[in-house]
Amino acid sequence: MATVYPFRQPAAPLPEASTNSGPSRLFDQPFSEPHDAAPIHTFNLMRGFRRQGLETRLRQFEAAARQKFLQAVEDLPETKLAGWFSRQLEHKIIPALTRIGFDESLARILFQAAAPGWQRMGLLTDKCIRFSPDLIRNLNAIRQEKASKADSTSDTSWIILPRVYQYLEEDESAYLLCYLQYLAGESTPEFRRILTRVVIEFVGNYALKYRSRLVSGCRMDAAVFYGYAAMFWKNLRKPPPGFEDDLIFNHCLRWIKLFRSRCADLNDDMKQNISRMEVFRRKVMLLENNFDATENEDPISDKLLLTLRHGRPGAQAAIDFMGNWLYSFRNDAPGRSISARLPSVLNTLLQTMTPKLRGESPEVQKSLHNCLCGLHEKFRANAVDKAGGPGISPAQFRFIMRRAQGLIKGMTPSPT
Repeated sequence: MATVYPFRQPAAPLPEASTNSGPSRLFDQPFSEPHDAAPIHTFNLMRGFRRQGLETRLRQFEAAARQKFLQAVEDLPETKLAGWFSRQLEHKIIPALTRIGFDESLARILFQAAAPGWQRMGLLTDKCIRFSPDLIRNLNAIRQEKASKADSTSDTSWIILPRVYQYLEEDESAYLLCYLQYLAGESTPEFRRILTRVVIEFVGNYALKYRSRLVSGCRMDAAVFYGYAAMFWKNLRKPPPGFEDDLIFNHCLRWIKLFRSRCADLNDDMKQNISRMEVFRRKVMLLENNFDATENEDPISDKLLLTLRHGRPGAQAAIDFMGNWLYSFRNDAPGRSISARLPSVLNTLLQTMTPKLRGESPEVQKSLHNCLCGLHEKFRANAVDKAGGPGISPAQFRFIMRRAQGLIKGMTPSPT
């Protein structure tokens, strides 16, 4: 028996987000954990919320994108799904997608909008034996390459996978089942990261390229854009368990930027959202050259905590960030030596983070442990015998570095 999703018939162009507009009951479930702040709808709101905390603002941006997603899907026409396909979505496909950071509401829309094409995939089988031999051969070759740590040739192998919008064929919907099957049992982090990116881009591209003629192009573009934006904010703030190393938010942002090249009607709000995503991606991954927080900046402890949620890449970003600053011989704005202030700044940073860690997962504790061990080793190998910079004698610099090493060693938690 076919499943009917309760959408209304197409109506007027997408209105401004409003708390009075009720979304279809299919989308009443939250995008992620309950939000603790009202949605934000404009880009210039950032100035008024700088003191609310970095994580709170990420939640607010996610809520704003979700609100606009719900507005876009409010009046999409009803779509009938075959019973077998509906069951396959419920029990296999959607659980696999939510595991890698998709929101259930967005996943449903992506399959509902292009249902005729997706239903070409047929029933899910235990093995990929009925898929193209070339696809299986390519997947196995890339996996072997990543597992053996060989020099990457992924620039070639990457484009032959059927995820690229331009070359995507309608009858290739069945490949999604193979990607998901490989992903379910994959233990090689490098190959798993490729698969998550393939799935994120493949599903979005297929839904856009082969959407039903009954679906409004403008509304579908808005729904997919803001759905992926909400997915970006959620995964930037907190990646899904087991995928901390995969940097899923980067895959989302990359796809959104590619979406921009295919959507002639990208409005000012969408462009501002892309700019905002870039700003906060750099902020969370410590790609900004600013160690001391000013009145308009987030404390480094807030940034560092979010960074460490991203597993090994987050730990390495923290090591690079703190290492670069702690080796600095320049002065800050008031004329104080950054290196000379290192021990007190580091001590304050670690003490500030300690109580916040109690509410974090074991993976974050492990990430902090790896970060501190890496920073300690970097100091031990490179810093102790380094000559001091302007205004700091070699003896003073060695004292500063040894004191910093002691602080790090004393604050290093045991790995979990």
